[in-house]
Amino acid sequence: MFFLNALATKRKQLEKAGDIEALTNLPIVTVFEKSSSPGGVWRSDRNREDKKDEQNDQNNTSDSSPNMYEGLWINGHKDAMEFFDYTFEDHFKTPQPVYLPRKQILEYMMARVTRHEDIFQDVLFNTKVESVTYDDDLEQFVIVSRDKEGVISNRHFDKCIWASGAEGVQSMPEEVVKRLAEFKGQMVHSAAMDTLIGGSDSNNAVEGKRILLIGDSYSAEDLALQCIKLGAEKIYFTSRRLQGSASYMGSWPDDKVEMLLFAEVAGVKDDGTGKTIMFTSDERLPVPDVDDVSIIIFCTGYYHSMGFVEDKLQPWKKNEGVSTWRMEDLGENATEWRMKENALTSILGHIEPSEKLNYQQKVVDEYRTLLISNPNMMYMDRTTQNPLLELDVMAWLCLAYITGERPVPSKEEMLETNKREVLESMQYIDTRSEIDEAYRDAMSLMPIEHSVFDANSDESVDLARDTFSYQLKVLASNMNEANYPIRFGDINELNTMGTELLRMMSANDQVRVLLEECDDNTKKWKTFRDSDPSLFRSYITGVGSVPLKGKWLEIDDEGNPILGIDDEGIPALEIDAEGVSLLETDVTVSSLISAS
Repeated sequence: MFFLNALATKRKQLEKAGDIEALTNLPIVTVFEKSSSPGGVWRSDRNREDKKDEQNDQNNTSDSSPNMYEGLWINGHKDAMEFFDYTFEDHFKTPQPVYLPRKQILEYMMARVTRHEDIFQDVLFNTKVESVTYDDDLEQFVIVSRDKEGVISNRHFDKCIWASGAEGVQSMPEEVVKRLAEFKGQMVHSAAMDTLIGGSDSNNAVEGKRILLIGDSYSAEDLALQCIKLGAEKIYFTSRRLQGSASYMGSWPDDKVEMLLFAEVAGVKDDGTGKTIMFTSDERLPVPDVDDVSIIIFCTGYYHSMGFVEDKLQPWKKNEGVSTWRMEDLGENATEWRMKENALTSILGHIEPSEKLNYQQKVVDEYRTLLISNPNMMYMDRTTQNPLLELDVMAWLCLAYITGERPVPSKEEMLETNKREVLESMQYIDTRSEIDEAYRDAMSLMPIEHSVFDANSDESVDLARDTFSYQLKVLASNMNEANYPIRFGDINELNTMGTELLRMMSANDQVRVLLEECDDNTKKWKTFRDSDPSLFRSYITGVGSVPLKGKWLEIDDEGNPILGIDDEGIPALEIDAEGVSLLETDVTVSSLISAS
């Protein structure tokens, strides 16, 4: 969708400039989409018009692809999801809260890409790609697809872009599923939340239940809050490394959430109930059994849908594709190289890199969007905490390579650039810990009481800001390569716009942490989405955010307050004559975050 929008935008620019030669270089595009309409995972299963038809169709093209559940709200601040060519002010006309429901973000994205023309006229909906191969003799890609009626077609193309999304297939760790074989309750992936909270009927399967979430990142965070809103009795979640956003939440409403720190599911206790879960944990922080668990939700992410792509065209595969480089391959002597001082230097000191550094194969066979071994194959894949913006940049980057606006580097140049960027990533705690086993092992031996595990400490704040800064610098570099209409600086330094986004990324973390500063009465209801909106404003227009229309726990999926249900089952709203909620909001943490 973003690529088609980039193409349409570029076409309008060239038509306005009268650049006939450049117009002739624009590609003729065919898009294969297995759903019946655009929107991807942002469409909830409950609202999919084609859902009934898909269930009855023997040639079902929906597979097990995940969709967002109906009640999902964004976890990241909306200003990281704003587009240069269609701002929130353009769309909503009035200032909006920091965090918005899924439906509003989908409507915003769809309005953006359809405001000028029908970009979907060349999309083959209800069409599933069966295979993507490359014919070396013809120097073309062969795409085999199947439509809704089961008709198979073969087509040839000069270029191919994989844009199937990072949330392609639900990840349910097989070992954990095996350990839970005797569990007598419900088990679902986070993407299937609607099967618990309604789906095809109106039953609330969560109310009054004790729920275990496996994982501690954004899905666990949002679902814990959703379950509280739906009346769950108690929510537990496991946190193996204390790195996910849910693990540093300062407080949870009604104290209904309990974190099981450095814990993993060990199995189901043989006590006759089938609902008592056992855990393995750090011996210094033993985790007791949790009994009477009715629902287990796997907040364990996704892996890419790649089964239809020929092996030689894949930059990575599930559970495969790990490659190694040594520091010498990166142009450095392992014994002489030094990491810059950071939040962990005082306790870890100097850690000599492992003999071999482990990377996913994509790092050594993918350059920005290009497959190094065959640059006619491109991949749009997000890696940062600003996924929508990043995908939009990648769309422009793919288009620049296809049209020749940006020359495709040689394979040697692409590899050398990747090596330089990997070497730079070794200077950052988060990225180094992923690829350097020696550093990761050293971190695992750190005392639990170290300040870096306190999300409110200076060390923890500095670590997060360091990670965000590197992500934005990489994004800035890709913006420059793509000739993207707005810029964040470069790989070395962020400009004013990039620095403003970095500030808000840090604030997005801190509104969670600083919930612990609230008084006891406030902690009973307050979530991070109820925090001070003055910390966030558009880095494009400068328009600031406004409070929600009520306490988040007391508003519906449209963002409107629900004070009760009338005799006809309609939610009752309490608003003043100008449409402003009369529910009080709390905005008390601005000075604390500014100080941090």
